[in-house]
Amino acid sequence: MSIAGHESLTIDCAGRPVREINRAIRSAIAGGQSRLRLLNPAARHNLGVALPEGVHLRVDGPAGYYAAGLNDGATVEVAGGVGWGAAESMRDGTVVIDGDAGNAVAASIRAGTVVVRGDPSTRAGIAMKGGLLIIGGDAGPMAGFMMQKGILVICGDAADSMYAGTVYVGGVVGAPGSDVVEGEIAPDEEAMLRERLDRWAVPAPAGFRKLVSGRRLWNFQRADLEFWKDAL
Repeated sequence: MSIAGHESLTIDCAGRPVREINRAIRSAIAGGQSRLRLLNPAARHNLGVALPEGVHLRVDGPAGYYAAGLNDGATVEVAGGVGWGAAESMRDGTVVIDGDAGNAVAASIRAGTVVVRGDPSTRAGIAMKGGLLIIGGDAGPMAGFMMQKGILVICGDAADSMYAGTVYVGGVVGAPGSDVVEGEIAPDEEAMLRERLDRWAVPAPAGFRKLVSGRRLWNFQRADLEFWKDAL
């Protein structure tokens, strides 16, 4: 472990187990350090989990499963791709992934912002309960599935089974899921999209389509039984 610059504490992950690395992060935060940097992460799983507000962690390389999971307000940057479940169940904060993401990035987040500059795999933003997920590339199948709240922005193409919430797609939509209808984008929404993409240095597509819930799945009606079967 060594001090890099005037503010950041650098932790070299080489040859160290994940538990020891996370313990070093916790110890540094308890000692008053708010800016940290991980070198040689080598796609280790569970790096930077449940970090509090005010902490800034940069991971210099790819991370494995559940990077920045349970984030509690920290800013986490990953200079590379991530595995499954990055930023899963985030309460608040910011997670920026400068690469591709595995299955279920930003699953069940409640607030904050997750940025994937590359392409996420399946189920990006599944069961989102709030917050913002920006995808610079193409989203895999089931993006936004069971989404209950929040905003999902996909600058590239999207596959199937978008389900609910508010989804903006800049590319081609393969096959929207059950109960998805297209809405009009208001001027303030266009301004919001431009501002968010500019802030996170994500190139904007020529335009967006807005997809929202048709609300037929909010309450069960026996007449909609076949509709429900298709959704499930």
